[in-house]
Amino acid sequence: MKRFGQAVFGTVAGQIIFWVVVSVMLPALLEELFALNDWLSKPLGRLAEWKADSTLEGRLKFIVLFIVYASPIAVIAGFIASRLKSREIEAAMPPYRSRSNYERLIADVKETVSSRDAANELKAEKINLLFDALIEDVCHLFQVQRTGVRAVLVINNRGRHKLTSWRWGRACTPDQDRMDYKAIDKFLETELTYPTWEQVKSHFDHTDSDTLLFIRNSGKLGLGCLIAIENSIDLEAHLQEWEHIVRPFTMLGHMDKLVRFVVNYT
Repeated sequence: MKRFGQAVFGTVAGQIIFWVVVSVMLPALLEELFALNDWLSKPLGRLAEWKADSTLEGRLKFIVLFIVYASPIAVIAGFIASRLKSREIEAAMPPYRSRSNYERLIADVKETVSSRDAANELKAEKINLLFDALIEDVCHLFQVQRTGVRAVLVINNRGRHKLTSWRWGRACTPDQDRMDYKAIDKFLETELTYPTWEQVKSHFDHTDSDTLLFIRNSGKLGLGCLIAIENSIDLEAHLQEWEHIVRPFTMLGHMDKLVRFVVNYT
């Protein structure tokens, strides 16, 4: 079905054929719908012709008329009330705040990586703690399961970005790596420090994620992190909260010793 939709709407010829068919069929469909006018009008006609000869019939007719007129008004009023209530609930809900102190975690990573006395395993542990906390926030903020999230660190490799062996979450295939490279190309073109991409599956048939989040330093790419979420999420509703969480991560690419350790650690 997806391939059929892409064949129709993804080509000029397909779009022309689609609109020709619509322009031919739509008038015929409208004519058929107009033919229902008589059937739809019959109940109202009977109601208009109904002469209440007794008090009981008069009251019954009033009840029927009241239901006919009040029903659409009640539906519209209920819809408006529910929208207003949902907005009030959203406004009353406090914004999401991370339980992790990222400034402290990042400072700890910087201090440990810069220390000559610290073992490589300890440095790696500090980095893992930092990104484990980030993935935990992704799950809580967007209400997704950890099994539906994966992350990979991205470095600058002689002017080209490269996916590293620093990975968390779901396993990744070589085909998925190629799709990730294309997605990161798109992100780097924007020059944004935390760009996002939704409905990714409409562009890549076999990708494992429908939402991609990217975090990087400003300027020339030093260190970035691609976060892939399996399904679509309500990103717009939480975008400001997300940007607040990841802002400290945009400094990681400027920490030369951290970048070198990420590149060289195996």
